[in-house]
Amino acid sequence: MKQTLLGRLAAAAASAFFIYGSCAAAENAEPQWLRVAVHVHTNVSTSQYSPAETLQALGKGGADAVIFTDSLTRRWEFGMWPFPSLIRRVVEQPSVLRYGPERYVREIQELNGAEGSLALPAVEAAPFYYWARTPFDRRGGQIRSWQQHLLVLGVTDPARLAALPTRAFDPYHGDRGAEPYQRFIDAAVDAGGLVFWAHPMTGHLAQHGRIEDFTEPYPHLLKMTRGYHGFALTYLGYLSLVDPGGVWDQVLEEYAAGKRSRPVWVIGELDWRGTGRKPDAVVTWVQVRARTPEAILDAMRQGRMWVAIRNEGNPPAIVSFSITDVLSSRQATLGQTLEATAAVRVTISGARGGKEGSTTGSTRITLIRNGKVFEIRDLPDASFSADWIDQALGGLTIYRAIVEGPNGVAYTNPIFVVNGRLP
Repeated sequence: MKQTLLGRLAAAAASAFFIYGSCAAAENAEPQWLRVAVHVHTNVSTSQYSPAETLQALGKGGADAVIFTDSLTRRWEFGMWPFPSLIRRVVEQPSVLRYGPERYVREIQELNGAEGSLALPAVEAAPFYYWARTPFDRRGGQIRSWQQHLLVLGVTDPARLAALPTRAFDPYHGDRGAEPYQRFIDAAVDAGGLVFWAHPMTGHLAQHGRIEDFTEPYPHLLKMTRGYHGFALTYLGYLSLVDPGGVWDQVLEEYAAGKRSRPVWVIGELDWRGTGRKPDAVVTWVQVRARTPEAILDAMRQGRMWVAIRNEGNPPAIVSFSITDVLSSRQATLGQTLEATAAVRVTISGARGGKEGSTTGSTRITLIRNGKVFEIRDLPDASFSADWIDQALGGLTIYRAIVEGPNGVAYTNPIFVVNGRLP
């Protein structure tokens, strides 16, 4: 059912941590940016390194906080007809459920303060897979969709982690579309979690003996599911999801039209297993008012973050992105909604990045409004600042920006503007 525009704005205002706050001390604290490494594995699941070793390595790489996302479960089975639940082969690999959710959460939380970086326990879940070919096929067996993953942050109750529905559908009746994922999202949100689609633009193909593990990219599931909080970007070259007018803009437009109850945010994911990627290859910059795990989760829930993806050198750094009502001087920043009376000023500033000591190259800023390119500017200076004047439109207007430098790219989360003259 569609929500009224004012109703959605009232709900957003009631929960906005940075506008109103629930704690006087937090309101008075100066905001600070933290470098957060999201989607990190340990030897609990698919890495050879312990949580402590991983936190130390990523801390040395510059991370202020690490969100550990070991695999919730890594289990698949094939049952023999006509009694698949009685005659079956089960393969189970290291995971949070096998390790013990209580032990996993406790050991990661105990790392806080040990290495200077904050440690947050979370999980990566595979809610569904199905058999496209049985293991007795002459070509070998094939499981599909096993790598369509969701990240769940903020659920630290071991019983609730164990109860998340990862085996709600049997794997013998083909693709079930969005249904298994929607059920999982609903359960994770009901448990108090933040849910982000992981690597939706990345396919997967691996061989496990005679069993092929195949997953196609799945950006369509962002449009087919509701209630999740966002999605993750990973490698350069897999970023069409966030192109102007792409899937992200389409789901944001659904929010603006009242077809979604919450916006959809972008985060960056490192997908770290200890080797093969630089510790700062993908960074989610989160703006907090306290250096605590709770403040990080609050900020991520509100969209107070931007993403940097590097190439060889340092990617662009965004210092600020804001929109100001020209008449009233009211201002909104990442994830917030501004009630405007007439014209608004959109401002972005930052630094180009590049290899250390380099002053070459330029910065390209693409301002996007309602899924379309509003303007592109190429700026030559190492430090950049740009602003635009725009008229407040009817309904909810969505602004976001892409900043490209010679050695990487940065993506802001959106700012929303509503025309205050509307009834």
